[in-house]
Amino acid sequence: MKRIAVNNAFSPILTALLAVLLLAGCSGKKKNTEPHVAEIVSSILETRQTLEKEHCPDGCIFLSFWDFDGTILKGDCSEGLSKDGKVVYRGLVELTIEQGFSSKFRRNEAHLFEKEYRRRDEQLGHRNAYTFLTTQYGGANPEEIQAFARKRFEEVYRNYYFRSSLEMWKSLEEAGIQNHIISASPHFFVQAAAESLETPPERINGVRLKMQDGRLLPVLDPPLTYAEGKTRTLEAIVQRIQSENPGQRVFVLAAFGNSYHTDGHFLDYVDSSTLPAGKTKAIMINGGEAPPEYNGRFVEVSQDLTPEEP
Repeated sequence: MKRIAVNNAFSPILTALLAVLLLAGCSGKKKNTEPHVAEIVSSILETRQTLEKEHCPDGCIFLSFWDFDGTILKGDCSEGLSKDGKVVYRGLVELTIEQGFSSKFRRNEAHLFEKEYRRRDEQLGHRNAYTFLTTQYGGANPEEIQAFARKRFEEVYRNYYFRSSLEMWKSLEEAGIQNHIISASPHFFVQAAAESLETPPERINGVRLKMQDGRLLPVLDPPLTYAEGKTRTLEAIVQRIQSENPGQRVFVLAAFGNSYHTDGHFLDYVDSSTLPAGKTKAIMINGGEAPPEYNGRFVEVSQDLTPEEP
């Protein structure tokens, strides 16, 4: 972990400068990101520096937590991305059904999955739909699905990561802050993004199924990483890291999401957390109008650029 010591009255200025330098180092000659990036990174790094200076005599571990679809990836790795009625890229559900991984639908029945998924989402709610999406893979080998998904991420999906999210992600990593993903997509889908994000796969979490003899069972391994389930997963990750590092303090500094109904709960949890110094940061990306309970609670930003866009 890199030590960043700022111990004079100009620390906010130096923190902002550090953020700019980190962003420049990450992006090299690449095109600029949206204006909010440097400000968000600077604020998080200032809190990190203050905590390290004043509350970490034996070292600290700093964490940030991210949603994936719509937050890092423009679109959805499970469902794909369409624009103006045209398919930009196809999602892993459709593609893996075509590959024969689903136990519920034949290779030519992806359209039947879509119909049933939408019905469940509208009539039974998001939890039922997300559960249905994942449990259809009961009986499959998750390593085979991951290998297929990994190729898709390397060839297609990485080109649709939000440029600004990547810059924030990389800048936090450069400053010694661990990034962790908690997604409502299947675990065996989102873990395949590890190489494209240059992060350990164990820091990526999605909806899990129980296992038997190397095969997936059509049974959730709770919690369902949606809404409050994301918060429960966050707490479990923090507890695990703390137990593995008993001599160090663990601080969650930031959370990033794009949906109030999916991510609002864990963003609110991080935003409401009290640090011994500084303030946590909760960032809502392209979230649209906030419901009353979250109105004014988060940093709301808009972003659209991907690595290949001007």
